Amino acid sequence: MIRSRLFRAVSLTLAAAVVMAMVASCNRHREKDVPAVTFRIMSWNENFRNLMETYFIPRHPELMEHVRLEWVTEEINVYRRSLQQRLAGGEQIDLFLGNSEMAPYFVSDSHVASLAQLGIDDSELSRQFRFARVLGSDSGGVQKGSAFSVEPGILVYRTDYAEKYLGITHQEEMQEKLSSWDSFISVARTLNEKSEGRVKMLPNSAELWKSVDCAMYGLWMTDGRFSVSDETALHWLDIVKKLESVKAFAGVKTLDDDWYSAIDNGVFCFYAAPWLCKSNAPESAEITTIFSSARRSGTSFGRFRTSLAPSGFLYGGCWLYCPTQSANKEIAAGIIRAFTCDSEFMKLIALAEMSYVNNSEVCTELAGMKIPNGLFDGLDAFSVYDAAARSLEFASPTVYDASISELLYDQAKRYAKGEIKGSEAIYQFRLNVWKKYEEITVEPKRAGT
Repeated sequence: MIRSRLFRAVSLTLAAAVVMAMVASCNRHREKDVPAVTFRIMSWNENFRNLMETYFIPRHPELMEHVRLEWVTEEINVYRRSLQQRLAGGEQIDLFLGNSEMAPYFVSDSHVASLAQLGIDDSELSRQFRFARVLGSDSGGVQKGSAFSVEPGILVYRTDYAEKYLGITHQEEMQEKLSSWDSFISVARTLNEKSEGRVKMLPNSAELWKSVDCAMYGLWMTDGRFSVSDETALHWLDIVKKLESVKAFAGVKTLDDDWYSAIDNGVFCFYAAPWLCKSNAPESAEITTIFSSARRSGTSFGRFRTSLAPSGFLYGGCWLYCPTQSANKEIAAGIIRAFTCDSEFMKLIALAEMSYVNNSEVCTELAGMKIPNGLFDGLDAFSVYDAAARSLEFASPTVYDASISELLYDQAKRYAKGEIKGSEAIYQFRLNVWKKYEEITVEPKRAGT
């Protein structure tokens, strides 16, 4: 009897074990048979792919286990139009990137989902910089794009020129001299006089125009109509003219070989951002600059300091978007959360890549760490980046802003050279806006007519 019961118990145990083994085997078989989800990401460079493969995928195996990433890359000059055509045509895109100039087009596109539609709550975005949220939102304040990197603009100036021609050795004193346009122009005049024309204030006037673009975001128009005042337009024209009159510009194109030579010998300061000052970024970083390469470093390496510009500006950044037609919104939301909401993950990238991320708490912490930068003779730069980021405040730009700004710059160059008077420059500016965008303005009349 006992033997019979023991036999039944053993039999039941073995049977249960067999069943469990069969279930486990079946589960393993099912896992192997789970089809991979194709997740398409569109961008104009390889930077985000490197971040995904290096940092995200290894740390999120549960989300990416059955995901096959497919990358679509387009040249930057055709990227925005190509992407919008693909979305309008119903092509599968699950996640795409955009910079600040593309933002007005993407946030107003009905094919782009809001973050709320992805299940990302407003409270999750509370640590993002306000200006980054503004750029990622449509005219109704609905946020569609979420930035993982932002690039607050700064000035980088030569300490040896500051001491030799201005008698300034302290960063704080130089900051004061560069804090307004009047004092900025005064510094340019002094440099020209004391150096006998050998040292220029800036590489070109185009860099200066970054301040204009940012200052005028959302202000060119009111209620869909072109409304900028003559006084505002003339204010920016006069700044360029005054700087031209003191021979402030070297006349070299930003980031070409002549530009590199000019900032190494003969230019006092230039417009920059974190991406351009990553002298201590690792060799594996996607973006390397003149300052992280011995070939490009030149004799001036270590002779720079940072300062805020008279008017704050943005010099880049990258936003993530998900199309409404994506069937993989949960995956997209997971990626966006990690890169733009997860402080721990964002800090990891910031330190590993020496990037300025879209997280005010992380960036304040970085500023307090006093991370040495070789370009600045081992001094910290993140504290100045942080101050620059917190100074940025602007309205939502429109799809017209960049073109209108460019039309004003065209007249600024002519006005600065004395080819036309101020009233004529304003008239030509308004006329060119009307010719290009009749729907937002009326044909201007010449002064006195």
